Amino acid sequence: MTKKVNDYIAGLSGVPADVAKRLHGALLATGALNDAVKWGHPIYEAGGAVCLLKGAKDCVTFGFWRGAEMLDLDARLEKGGGKGDMAYIRLRTTDDVDDAQVARLVARGIELNRLKGDPMKAA
Repeated sequence: MTKKVNDYIAGLSGVPADVAKRLHGALLATGALNDAVKWGHPIYEAGGAVCLLKGAKDCVTFGFWRGAEMLDLDARLEKGGGKGDMAYIRLRTTDDVDDAQVARLVARGIELNRLKGDPMKAA
């Protein structure tokens, strides 16, 4: 059986579960993304991978494949380690999820995929 995003979120507990549920709703509300569980956590795609959420003990990581090119949109974005363009935000409360900001970040991620192609297929 293929694991669904709601199953992933239901497997979380405490505040991270609430944050993930809120973030998932905000991501779907953009109307632009398809969701799936890949590599053990939810990812959201439009013209390729755009973003992910990943639950942890005390937070939810909200990451973007092309996040290094989006640092100007949100001061909370931190560049990931390694060679990739990944950047992420650690969300610790449901108040950290701002629907309008999520929509802005997603729109930029989709636009970058439109201009540059699927980041998972980039060399």
